[in-house]
Amino acid sequence: MKINAKYFGSLSYDPEDLIYLPDGLFGFESYKNFLPLPFHETTDSLLSFQSTDDETLSFILMNPFRFFPDYSPVLSEKDKKDLNLTCEDDISYYVICVLNESLTDSTVNLKAPLAVNVRNRTGKQIILDEPAYGFKHAIPANGRE
Repeated sequence: MKINAKYFGSLSYDPEDLIYLPDGLFGFESYKNFLPLPFHETTDSLLSFQSTDDETLSFILMNPFRFFPDYSPVLSEKDKKDLNLTCEDDISYYVICVLNESLTDSTVNLKAPLAVNVRNRTGKQIILDEPAYGFKHAIPANGRE
């Protein structure tokens, strides 16, 4: 299949590469199918989460453990069931970024990460109860918190 990706232009992709979000993302519930596109070939630390339902919609996602090594999201039993998760090793977490001109002015949403079952490629945005995690959490200037 082909798409005109917001940050990558025209490209082909395999539908098996899509991540399906049955509930969409908060505020974007009608968009269900996303293509993860790493900005760097050797790592998925930062990627474009490109909607295939609307080519103009793309989010910047980050692996939270790159900057926040002590980040410890916990899935509820309902979340595990919704993701059809049978093994904790099958889960990956990403956080939505708001990137500004300066990294020190950029933020990530640690409160509502995207949890992805890598085995069945189903994802869900969850809200964590942990008060230390914010919706607009500053990215550490030194790369680690």
